[in-house]
Amino acid sequence: MKWSQILPPQIPEELISLPLNPVILKLLVQRGFSSEESVKKFLESRYEHLHSPHDLKGVDEAVERIKISNQKKERLVIYGDYDADGITSTAILKEALQAVGLRADSYIPDRNKEGYGLNNKALDFIKSEYDADLLITVDCGTSNVEEIKYAGEKGMDVIVIDHHSIPKDVPKKCILINPKLPNQKYPFKELAGVGVVFKFVEALWEEMIPKKKPFLKWFLDLVAIGTIADCVPLVDENRIFAKFGLIVLQKTKRLGVQEIIKTARLNINEKNPPNVENVAYQIGPRFNAAGRMDHADLALNLLIEKDQVKARIAALEIESKNCERQKITQQILAEIKETLKPDENYKLIIRKGRHWPIGILGIVAGRITDEYRCPVFILRESDEIIQGSGRSVEAFNIFSAVSQLDNLIEKFGGHSQAMGLKIKPGNIEEFEKKLAGIIEKEYDEDKWGKRINIDAELPADEIDWDIFSDITKLEPFGEGNREPILLSRGMKILEAKLVGNGQKHIKFVFEVNGGAKIISGIFFKGGDYFSSIEEGSDVSVVYNLRSNTWNGNRKLDLNIIDLKKEE
Repeated sequence: MKWSQILPPQIPEELISLPLNPVILKLLVQRGFSSEESVKKFLESRYEHLHSPHDLKGVDEAVERIKISNQKKERLVIYGDYDADGITSTAILKEALQAVGLRADSYIPDRNKEGYGLNNKALDFIKSEYDADLLITVDCGTSNVEEIKYAGEKGMDVIVIDHHSIPKDVPKKCILINPKLPNQKYPFKELAGVGVVFKFVEALWEEMIPKKKPFLKWFLDLVAIGTIADCVPLVDENRIFAKFGLIVLQKTKRLGVQEIIKTARLNINEKNPPNVENVAYQIGPRFNAAGRMDHADLALNLLIEKDQVKARIAALEIESKNCERQKITQQILAEIKETLKPDENYKLIIRKGRHWPIGILGIVAGRITDEYRCPVFILRESDEIIQGSGRSVEAFNIFSAVSQLDNLIEKFGGHSQAMGLKIKPGNIEEFEKKLAGIIEKEYDEDKWGKRINIDAELPADEIDWDIFSDITKLEPFGEGNREPILLSRGMKILEAKLVGNGQKHIKFVFEVNGGAKIISGIFFKGGDYFSSIEEGSDVSVVYNLRSNTWNGNRKLDLNIIDLKKEE
């Protein structure tokens, strides 16, 4: 794999006096923090640093509309998306409206039968079943021009609370809250859907129940789950939501979340705080599994469940769905990879299957994108419609590219790196041809190819607890604020052995400066490299720094990403 080392930046003079390791200062400057004020604000992020919700276009208008609903005792329905972001958004808004005296029913579409966003059949059901006066969409709605018009014809007002990219045409005759909308004061555009809902609820409680506003912080466990699971950049407000949301998650009062933590066998308690990886790879996927394999109401009801036994039963059911999801994902991946050449330099991959579950396709597309480093669409085909998910590399905005082909598409929505679409079978060939043409114009092998982007070089003899402590000040790590990748040279291999189930990992012991320091590390899934490793040879190692505790002993280890023998 190629190594790409980011050029060390010039440290501004006003930062040199800060009590931080020079490597940390370089990392901060690389991430855009070039003044003492910005560095301190980042390192000392506080809940109070959140932006005013009133700067978000549509928020104040929506609060006034809710007050009218309260006065008239109207029927409200929340229409949420079926992923972790949409489920947490729905749960928060439902409880927040209840706190101001309003009962809100909820509707989450069936992922496999209805797909993403609003649809007219669902609107018919909502009107007949609930006789709704006001419909509030969360984590969807920005692209539903015709459906929102139809809702109006059915006698429902609509508030859209969303964060997805803005299409050419936006819905009319509704209140639209979306930080990506142009011409507004709000300074941060990358909130997850649940973050936008939280901002709205903040303004709502400030107006209607100001004395309860301090209790908003108890929603932050759900805000963190939705934010991290949706892979939005963990910078600015998202970083604050993640940082303090993880603290709330550590002592969450939600029985459903407690049971998910138990069924996932996560060691989260007063002494062991959760981290971003716990949410991204264990908690978030389990909430997503409900909507992927069955119906998202299973996860929504779990989040708001007040009965311990019912919460346990629901969590176990979700655990079963997640195991099923993992199995089917592997089956589809294997089927698709049989059609792909491992060494081929693909620029676009589109694959279709008649029996693939819709809910799995985004995961599969993401895995194929990571491996082949190109935009990927994995689609389920039928005689009437082809639908599925697309994923892309960081260097290519898939949403923008597909937007240029909207005349060929029935429906689409999403972000720069992830989206869903529906297209008629007769248009798929032209869609693929024209998308390939757009990609060809923007393709850059250096930017798209698989590589390790090294943040900084650290002399091996400086690997210690002090540098680790400074690195932890940059947490929480995630999309947009990744864990620093470090490079150290001149490390002699004292010992290397295969470990783990299936002998897939390599455990190393390194010597530095003729034995002045001994450092251990593990290369997860590095077993294929084992035959080329020579004990006694000097290597350059690319890694993250990790703290490991075993039998009460705390040890500093390298989480090895790659290594190369030095000449």
